[in-house]
Amino acid sequence: MSPADLYADAEFYDLLHDGYRDDLGFYRGLAEDHGGPVLELGAGSGRVTVALARTGVDVVAVEPSAAMRARGTARLTAGDLAASVAWVDADMRTLALGRTFPLVVAPFHALMHLTTLDDQDAALRAARAHVAAGGAFATDVYVPRFAADGVVRVEPDWAGLEGDLSTWQHVDPVAQTVVTEHRLDRVGADGLVRRRAVRLHQRYYQRFELERALRAAGFGRVRTFGGFDRGPVTRDARTWAFLAFP
Repeated sequence: MSPADLYADAEFYDLLHDGYRDDLGFYRGLAEDHGGPVLELGAGSGRVTVALARTGVDVVAVEPSAAMRARGTARLTAGDLAASVAWVDADMRTLALGRTFPLVVAPFHALMHLTTLDDQDAALRAARAHVAAGGAFATDVYVPRFAADGVVRVEPDWAGLEGDLSTWQHVDPVAQTVVTEHRLDRVGADGLVRRRAVRLHQRYYQRFELERALRAAGFGRVRTFGGFDRGPVTRDARTWAFLAFP
């Protein structure tokens, strides 16, 4: 049986990512600096959305996956934040809301789901069209360093999971893509091991490639950081965070 798409299995998505906190301070700080409303592209199940809403701003959360929107709505309702967030079922490549925002964000590697140049350019142009004068666009991608291709890695320290998690990746350096499969094995009450598997397809960026794409989309100034602390880019950076201005 082929693995499910990660974004169709919102519960598994949250099992993998709900405990991730590294980026929240970065996006909260931007919301506090620029004010709201904030447009979030690729809101997923609302992990960053909640952090933004807790700063007191309204959020327009764009997410094409019904499963993820449902999960996000439940998360916001539980946090008494649902009134601050408007969900939009739309594709970031063709988004046209007819309004602008002081801050537009595409967090947690959202741009890496765009696997062609045309898709990337369309999404960045749409993002630029929604940034108000004096506003900003922020995004992040991980630095492309990968383990040995096709080797299954056991993930013993992944927090919050009951069972054995392993990860497999295939990297295509020509297409600049990476396919990641997560496999979670759990022993049931009947003693049988059942596997739950999801797959994620991404296109990775190099730093200057994305800087040039942002400029080509109409952003006049681009700042690149070597992490969410807004420090300089170094050879040891694991994440590049970008802040672009009209």
